[in-house]
Amino acid sequence: MFDHPGIPDEAGSLAERLGADAILFVAGPAAGHSVDVRPCVCVVDLIAQLDRRFDLAWIDESVHASVAETQRAGIHQAVQHLVPGGRLAFGAGAHSVMVALCEEFELDADSALSTSTMRVLRRTTSVTVHDLLFGARSSITRISAAELARRLAGSEPPVVVDTRTHVDRVRSGVIAGSVHVPRTVLEWHLDPSNGYRHPAITSRDVALVIVCNGGYSSSLAAANLAQIGFTSVADLIGGMHEWCAHGFPTADPDHSHLDM
Repeated sequence: MFDHPGIPDEAGSLAERLGADAILFVAGPAAGHSVDVRPCVCVVDLIAQLDRRFDLAWIDESVHASVAETQRAGIHQAVQHLVPGGRLAFGAGAHSVMVALCEEFELDADSALSTSTMRVLRRTTSVTVHDLLFGARSSITRISAAELARRLAGSEPPVVVDTRTHVDRVRSGVIAGSVHVPRTVLEWHLDPSNGYRHPAITSRDVALVIVCNGGYSSSLAAANLAQIGFTSVADLIGGMHEWCAHGFPTADPDHSHLDM
């Protein structure tokens, strides 16, 4: 069922014991994997953002054999895509640093499932920021950097709302034509029923694309805007990091409209 050249037999056996329908396989950045390539197995690198969640995530040896920062990124990638109570597993020979890092992510050892060849940990069932994120993304549309560039070149471009700090905007530039509304005042400055709204937002039917640094806080922000009645709100997958990584143009920030 879980036949894949990169998946250890232990991971497939564990998935079948848990009744999991798929395995999230987290690989190191050198592996270059970023897409789901086979049924039942989703292979991702350390920066991929997925739209689904898993009962089981397996961390590849390329991650736990790396430096502590890469190990932390691998655990984060796995945990953020686990359902509450889901399991994270990796080879029993993982470095002790990685085992210690797991404690920071509220992962408890699952001794009933661990074996001499693998360690299994269980995610907390309490609500985490990852649950809030997936809940938010279920109510919004997400678009890629390429799709946003295409829409901006069209006859009816959306309003791009940049929620980053002034420092970040100066550091990496902005998307030309975007408006700056810091995350701390986003709802106040966009809701037309509020007296302090941004002049670029004339109604709740304006097409909006929310942008942050990495595409996380923008999802939460976009969901809030959908909740208060905006009918066409999306966020940019990967944020400005992804926009710049694809070589799309940036402009110098315009600070003419400052916080009120």
